[in-house]
Amino acid sequence: MLVTLVAILCNGQLCLEKVVTTSEQSGITMMGCSVHGQIGIADWLSKGPYQNWKLQRYKCVLGKYVPKNEA
Repeated sequence: MLVTLVAILCNGQLCLEKVVTTSEQSGITMMGCSVHGQIGIADWLSKGPYQNWKLQRYKCVLGKYVPKNEA
């Protein structure tokens, strides 16, 4: 079963959704995503172009997820 970890990031009034990882990329499970998702996002944020953005929330989604800003 494919699991997708999605971060909702905001920079001022601008907010967007970004796929952080999927179970195909990292082997996460739905339980692991729910429990440890924030840790994975913090690591992802520290290494990427969104370091100055704030994590508004995150979600774990079953299946492939297309962020709303990319649909």
